Amino acid sequence: MNTVFTGADTGIEWQSIRSQTPGPLQPYIGKLLESLPLAPPSSDTKILFHSTPFRMHFICAYLLHAGRYLGRISVGPFLLEVLSADAMNELIFNHQMPIGLAPMLEQHYHSLPLLSKEKAHQLADFLAYLASHFDDRNKYDFEGAVTYNIQNQYVILPDTLKQKATEEAIALIEQNYVTENKLLAAVETGSIEKIQLIGSEINLITSKIPDRIPNNPLRSRKNLAFVLNTLLRKSAEKGGVHPLYIDSISEKFAIQIEKTLSIQQLLDLQQNMYAEYCAAVRKLSLINWSPLIKRTIEYIRLYIDQELKLETIARAVHTSPYELSRQFKRETGEPITAYINKLRIEEAVPLLQNEYMSITDIAQMVGFSDVNYFTKIFKQLKGCTPSKFRKPE
Repeated sequence: MNTVFTGADTGIEWQSIRSQTPGPLQPYIGKLLESLPLAPPSSDTKILFHSTPFRMHFICAYLLHAGRYLGRISVGPFLLEVLSADAMNELIFNHQMPIGLAPMLEQHYHSLPLLSKEKAHQLADFLAYLASHFDDRNKYDFEGAVTYNIQNQYVILPDTLKQKATEEAIALIEQNYVTENKLLAAVETGSIEKIQLIGSEINLITSKIPDRIPNNPLRSRKNLAFVLNTLLRKSAEKGGVHPLYIDSISEKFAIQIEKTLSIQQLLDLQQNMYAEYCAAVRKLSLINWSPLIKRTIEYIRLYIDQELKLETIARAVHTSPYELSRQFKRETGEPITAYINKLRIEEAVPLLQNEYMSITDIAQMVGFSDVNYFTKIFKQLKGCTPSKFRKPE
């Protein structure tokens, strides 16, 4: 959770940033902090709960001394509930965000702290205590780096390496590398089935790895999980997934790893990591395409909600409309317009699960300006109209 101190007249004086907003989301949620009231609404207000239109929340503590307003401590953003897929779709629609940003937005929300109302009130009480005991004369100097004094309560014995050099230990290390390579190869091809086949090998190896921090096995396993997350993201990259999507997934899991409270919870999370990285490769991999077609598909995915003319796409990927049309059809086996329509319909399918969104709104969200044309293409590809798909008889 981010903590920021904003002076009354000086702007941000100090900040501790724990969660970064991904670049493509910056135009939409990157300036939520600036939307918070800088001064208290009234002289009696010391604490303010602020809920943004994006259903992210902040707590602000207003510091006063001798009747003079000094500044504001802001803590957030955090969530008070897990947002459903329908709620995420409503956010995208209400704020006119590109539908192509939906996976990244979902990943970002998963990375935010989730507080119960009780925890949020406890945090507010603590901030209120700080605000009421703040003394401008002894104001802390935030300049410079903070030095932490960390004392280890364990000793790494000098003969640790000697203990490793047994035949059994050497065999375990060798087998560990073999299994690890199988795992990474499976992720690179998006094969969750292969991971399930070697699941027992992974669990066996993991159970025999000695804890590097003997008095804190959870910390030891978290460190290994961070390494695993890095390896999986590199495998997904080798599998042809654009770094934009990988970075979002990786950041989410890094935060979730740190939040785990037990080894079993960590093991369950690792299973989710395998599944999600494999799913990303299966859905988003462009490894089989030429550089031109890779750039083209990436552009289409990112701007799927906008008008996509052949000339516009060709200009964006630095080629002629004729060459792009010819090469796209040769490599994918279908015209570029057909590919765009198919992708738009696939994006529309999960949106139709939200019965509160009209079909006209959904059509616009995925890039169709004409709802009748949307209905026609949907029926061609899915065999029924959007209305029948939403409410089958």
